[in-house]
Amino acid sequence: MTDVRSLLTEPTPRAARAVALQLLDLLEVEYKRLEQPGDTEALHDFRVALRRLRSWLRAYRRDVRDSIGKKSMSELAELASVTTDSRDIEVHLEWLTEQEKHLNAADRAGAIWLRSRLTADKARADAAFTADLANAFVQLVARLRKNLSRYAVAVWDQEGTEWWAVTAAGQVQDGFVAFRRRLASIENMNDDERAHRARISGKRLRYLLEPLAGVIEGVPESVELLKSAQDQLGSIHDAHVFARLVRRHAPRPTPDSATPEEKAADPVSGLRALARRLKTRRARSWRTFANNWLEHDFTQLSIYVHAIVRELREVGGEGIEIERKYLLKHVPPETTGAPVAEMSQGYLPGKTLVERLRRVKTPDGTKYLRTIKLGTGLVRTEIEEEASAAVFKRMWPLTKGKRLTKRRFQLADAGHVWEIDVFTDRKLVLAEIELTSAAEEVEIPDWLARCLVREVTGEPEYLNHTLAR
Repeated sequence: MTDVRSLLTEPTPRAARAVALQLLDLLEVEYKRLEQPGDTEALHDFRVALRRLRSWLRAYRRDVRDSIGKKSMSELAELASVTTDSRDIEVHLEWLTEQEKHLNAADRAGAIWLRSRLTADKARADAAFTADLANAFVQLVARLRKNLSRYAVAVWDQEGTEWWAVTAAGQVQDGFVAFRRRLASIENMNDDERAHRARISGKRLRYLLEPLAGVIEGVPESVELLKSAQDQLGSIHDAHVFARLVRRHAPRPTPDSATPEEKAADPVSGLRALARRLKTRRARSWRTFANNWLEHDFTQLSIYVHAIVRELREVGGEGIEIERKYLLKHVPPETTGAPVAEMSQGYLPGKTLVERLRRVKTPDGTKYLRTIKLGTGLVRTEIEEEASAAVFKRMWPLTKGKRLTKRRFQLADAGHVWEIDVFTDRKLVLAEIELTSAAEEVEIPDWLARCLVREVTGEPEYLNHTLAR
């Protein structure tokens, strides 16, 4: 298996194919599990592996277009489609089994009645997708593997080739922005279609990140956060879909003239009880999502993603910093309880090339960084690497006379991360926001506008190098 770390500094077309081949290997493994009758998670895992591959090929379609055409993508979509009904019914049956334990005897008749119909539906769905998979899967995988294993490169195109790390940074950033936009469109738990689209968008971001786990810091934590959002939004969606299914299957109530045995077997009361439980499940899942994920977890995801994008760009040799800076009248009250870092930084002597030393103390420990920044204004080149405590200690005396100290708070808002710098060696508060492009517009949040003086991006007197003394 190809080392993903080594792929970061390979041309994107090669790296995209290498990762796709690994995803194809995993898909074959999950396909073989479908042949095991007792493997209850096989279908779910097969569908996840299929979604990972489809999502990856879609995201990198420009880089693999000479290997994967519309026909192959259409065939992969058909494989996903033929397994949908069976998996949906499987999810409903799992939930129904759990609910039967809590229903009274009268209502249990409805659950038994519904179970028999869903079981029959699943048998038909299983037969359909098993036949279709057997006919299409093996040939399709063989063709994909052959096509992804090679590609043509013209020698005169080599010089301008972009490393995968840089492309991946753009993909992750775009995926996060799309996810953020989808989340913002959800107004309440009744926005089922918007919530479902947000869930799909979150999955796509997760699949872009997963190959980078163990290589880029913050990726495993981001993936877990996205899984949490996916589960909560999925519970809302499943409850909505199953409630419609229950209503569609519901028979007419047993007439008053029915025998006691017929009335005892009447499923209507039980189906109504299940519908109420689905409504409760939907409301509970929404509260969890709104109160926990939207309020806290999304903020943490924003911080992780911005750090991931920055690290990928640095690995790819594109250490560009695009940020805007604002002067504040006072410290925003919203910094209370926000993540904070204590910073001491100094600058080594130099005119054209100035190196910064920074010590960063957080609850997680202390980091030492060496940084060189070139340029002025909105867009600057930034090269940064971590140093040891010993190196920092040896070099720190050289910064005498060019130092500053500050506390940095991080506040996430609408998918951006605002850094509030409260200087502890003078009376000064600045806010910074890092952007993905110079053309990106900044919307000042209300909490920041209340203490905003003006933008000071590019003003020499507010550069840290100038402020250091």
